[in-house]
Amino acid sequence: MTSLRLRLFFLIAAATVIVWSTAAVWTTVKAQGDIERVLDRRLREAAHMVASLGTVALAAPPSRLPVATADYERQLSCQVWSVQGRLVGRSSSAPVTPLAGGEPGYSQRTIDGVDWRVYTYIAPGNGLRVMVGDTLLMRRNLVSDLMTGLIVPAAFGLLALAILIWIGIGRGLAPLNRVARAVEQREPHDPFPLSVREVPGELAGIISAIDALFARIAALRDNERHFLASAAHELQTPLAGLKTQADIARRSDDPAIRSNALQKIEMSVDRTTRLVRQLLDLARQEGCPGVTSHAPQPVVAVLALIREQLAPLIERRQDTLVFDPSVLRACVPMPEETLLIVLRNLIENAAIYGPDGQAITVSFEETLDETFLLVDDEGPGLSDSAAAALRQPFARGKRETAPGSGLGLSIVDMALSRVGAQLRFERGRSGTRARIVFPRGAPVTSS
Repeated sequence: MTSLRLRLFFLIAAATVIVWSTAAVWTTVKAQGDIERVLDRRLREAAHMVASLGTVALAAPPSRLPVATADYERQLSCQVWSVQGRLVGRSSSAPVTPLAGGEPGYSQRTIDGVDWRVYTYIAPGNGLRVMVGDTLLMRRNLVSDLMTGLIVPAAFGLLALAILIWIGIGRGLAPLNRVARAVEQREPHDPFPLSVREVPGELAGIISAIDALFARIAALRDNERHFLASAAHELQTPLAGLKTQADIARRSDDPAIRSNALQKIEMSVDRTTRLVRQLLDLARQEGCPGVTSHAPQPVVAVLALIREQLAPLIERRQDTLVFDPSVLRACVPMPEETLLIVLRNLIENAAIYGPDGQAITVSFEETLDETFLLVDDEGPGLSDSAAAALRQPFARGKRETAPGSGLGLSIVDMALSRVGAQLRFERGRSGTRARIVFPRGAPVTSS
């Protein structure tokens, strides 16, 4: 990849060349026009002057025009013609052939392969025609020499400017190189800000962003360590229970004790299975992209899966799972797998943390501004502070002895954030209500 120094150099050099070339073209056109006007004015003034002085000084033997060169010593050629068309006088550089056709004013004519610019003046007193001209080659050479005198110093100036630009860009990028070296030499576990001094204001924002990124990485590593420690602790508890109950069942000859131990083993296996499933759900949600739009998906298919998956838990808790007719016709804008994770965790939490024998109801509502999926239970409800705390991984509030793992709400929050939805808790008709709020106009109700 091209270096930043080269890119800046070529950009600045290209801009300089474009500006200079435009200025050179404009100067050439302007200088050529000005020179033409000045030389034309000189022709006219010379013709008037010759007419006022007479013809004595112009008398000279006729001769042919020498080959035109860039010599400026003889820039003007003059002829004086009588009324009868006789050459009365001419300058030494003037040809014998008339320079112009005789009409007054400016004209151009080619004589012996040489192009002339001529001004003709007719004296009012005696009718003499005074013709004063110079060659176009001389004019072109004059403009060329003028531009050469401008371009050559400018070319050396551009070369010197390019060298200064290259050196200046290198010095200007030196602070950026220091920042790069500081980042390269930084240890992964170093929590301190970058120690780069004397940087321009434009780099201060970059350094602040890098320091903020390192701070977020450090916080993420701390969260990962906490998450791993919590996950290990959560897995250790049911595994320890499994080992203890298995040892009891192996050592005891009492059928009642064995049955109780096997029942507790089954509960520990269920808890471990649920924890592993939620850890996998959390990992999948963390790996999902940001907020995206999805085509509306029917809810009814997901509800059938949830009823099947949670049937043992609902039966054990003697709860009733009710699906309102409104939700059976609803569609929501999220992938089916994500909707399954969200509703399953909410219903599962309601069953675990609510009273036995309760009714858990899933319904659907629409207003002019928002659309909702609702999960109602008969639990004691949650305060705003308790709801905020339970959204953190492995948080189970005051009921630390509950069989849950404390991952459900954090998984729901993360999954809903991927589709731009939100989770709110409020007091329902008979207990706690979890309200899933979708963006305005996103979900639709099927007919």
